[in-house]
Amino acid sequence: MRLTELVKNVNFLGITAAGNIDEIDISGISINSKKVKKGYLFVAIPGFKKDGHAYAAEAVINGAKAVMVQKTLELPTSIQQILVKDCRKEMAVICRNFYRNPTSDIMLTGITGTNGKTTSVFLTDSVFRIAGLKTAYITTIKAEISGIPLSFDRTTPDSLDLNEFFANSLSRGIQAASMEVSSHSIDLHRVDWIEFDYFLFTNLTQDHLDYHENMENYFTVKNRIFSKDERYLFGGKAASINIDDNYGKKIAAATDLKVLTFGINNGNAILTAGRISSSINGIEMEVALSDKRFLNAGYDKKFLIKSPLCGYFNVYNILGVIGIGILADIEQKCIQEGINSMAGVPGRFEKIRAGKKINAIVDYAHTPDGLENVLRTARSLLPESARLISVFGCGGDRDRKKRKIMGDISASIADFTIITSDNPRTEDPESIIRMIEEGFMISGNTSYLKITDRKKAISKALDMASENDIVLIAGKGHEDYQEFADTKIHFSDQEAIADWSRA
Repeated sequence: MRLTELVKNVNFLGITAAGNIDEIDISGISINSKKVKKGYLFVAIPGFKKDGHAYAAEAVINGAKAVMVQKTLELPTSIQQILVKDCRKEMAVICRNFYRNPTSDIMLTGITGTNGKTTSVFLTDSVFRIAGLKTAYITTIKAEISGIPLSFDRTTPDSLDLNEFFANSLSRGIQAASMEVSSHSIDLHRVDWIEFDYFLFTNLTQDHLDYHENMENYFTVKNRIFSKDERYLFGGKAASINIDDNYGKKIAAATDLKVLTFGINNGNAILTAGRISSSINGIEMEVALSDKRFLNAGYDKKFLIKSPLCGYFNVYNILGVIGIGILADIEQKCIQEGINSMAGVPGRFEKIRAGKKINAIVDYAHTPDGLENVLRTARSLLPESARLISVFGCGGDRDRKKRKIMGDISASIADFTIITSDNPRTEDPESIIRMIEEGFMISGNTSYLKITDRKKAISKALDMASENDIVLIAGKGHEDYQEFADTKIHFSDQEAIADWSRA
């Protein structure tokens, strides 16, 4: 692509005069100098740990014809330097141009919120597939294009990876796609100029405050994709919004999008769930639809939903996805079958039958709200006289405020807790554990142990459990590693359970 076409609509401060940009062909884009090839444009991203400007010279040696920078660099005069105020922001424009706006031809659903995003993406993909559409999706766990797996480093990849992913999807005949949209991806311009059709808002609870500082900032960032003022940037036709959540109420009241609201026994919601039955085997519920716009489109006023998933938090995930299905004009029977055929998500309330007929559950819950939800759900599934044993820790270099809160939550709901290590990163694992322990001290609960080694903590919990007890292991879910200050090791909660069962 000609450089002049690539920089169309880019707000640049200037371009060096070396050569005519109408005559310069760009063969690719990279933010990693080591991946630059002949004819590439290198984008110098000022990162949190490393500044891409320091690697521009290496990019030129590797074949870059041009660089996008926030300051003029000492480079050969033959290299075009595109000077901009914000490389992250303008990269999104360049990537859309280079890949020719691939999301404009795909029905794309963006799912945002604190908890439930991954499960909601899997459910949405299942509904679309049952409806006969070729699909692709991106989640924290994995990404797929028509069943072919891919992997990304972030919850939401950067704009370069996203545009490449959707261009590949389009070339393979993908008709519908769904993806998680994190607050970081919105704030760091990763999803700028990605053309969404539908949005799903799950909930907003305390998380990422190490980055956003407070809940109001966190909400303001999330709300951007629902704002009329930024419709040009994110697209969007309609949204499925949880109004049992107070932030969801604010979004629904202010957005210009066509809205389908949902809640449990909420008289103000368009879509509600009642007669809910939740067991270790799954959920059955009656869904009621109250808006004539949708009833006139062929949906029943009340219909039955069955799912192998369990727990009230999954009732919300299911309702949100039913909302997306209705907004996207998917037949009711396809919505019902799509939800019923999605058996579960790795590391999301994943049920594992361990030795001694103990029910182990592995979940990604790493926020106060998430931990409370899964603990209450697990307790609701317990047979009479059985115990709930909780195993969890908190990540290092992340929101410290939630540690004591999560300790108090486990102390209040579980019969016994083992506080352990999660991903301590650069922090002392035992220091993190002591912060969690403060929550137990507040409540006066002494039914807990501190075991820093996560595998030993899991084994101890399983040793303590009796038949029909539930051991809930929270925090890491699908992750198969632990991060320490100077190393990253292989570790899987699921494998730790399997090893204990074989011993």
